[in-house]
Amino acid sequence: MRITLMIFALLWLSGCAYKAEQAPAGSWRAQKSTLQQLQNWQLSAKLGIITPDERGSLSLFWRQNSDDYRMNLTNVVGKRVFDLSRRGQQVQLIDSNGQRHQADNARELVWRLTGWDLPVEQLSYWIKGLPGEGDQVSYDQHGRPQTINAHGWQLSYLGYTQIDGLWLPSRLDLIHNDTKLRLAISQWERE
Repeated sequence: MRITLMIFALLWLSGCAYKAEQAPAGSWRAQKSTLQQLQNWQLSAKLGIITPDERGSLSLFWRQNSDDYRMNLTNVVGKRVFDLSRRGQQVQLIDSNGQRHQADNARELVWRLTGWDLPVEQLSYWIKGLPGEGDQVSYDQHGRPQTINAHGWQLSYLGYTQIDGLWLPSRLDLIHNDTKLRLAISQWERE
């Protein structure tokens, strides 16, 4: 009987110790499930693109509605570079001349029409600071992702801002081969 009570007490204490190690309220780890469930949002940002052949700065508008999205890129004078959208499994890009192009894969479509390597399908997660399954991640002192290595991309989170109680990235560098992207998010909105 005494041994049974000791085992029960040890199990109870180990349960208390586990609870004490849970993420504190307001930390990124505590918010991770909320971020994963965040399906409807939009943002405005500046996007710097550096390739061996080009260097430029664009304005980015992104609206996410569940799995569907719309990404609009304009140049410094406000002229459309392209408007990329996904509805269901269909991806459509409207270029600067107003011509429509369709495909099943957004990254390949952007590459074919612009020569830019943009990780469009992963951006909706990475923009929120969410690593994917199997991604290599290092964390900052607050438990938020600091770097992610995934799909051949190296991501560095250079800043976070708190929006409606959630910590969301404000600055992000993405590097893949000879392409470097710099994202500076100026406005987040949750819907």
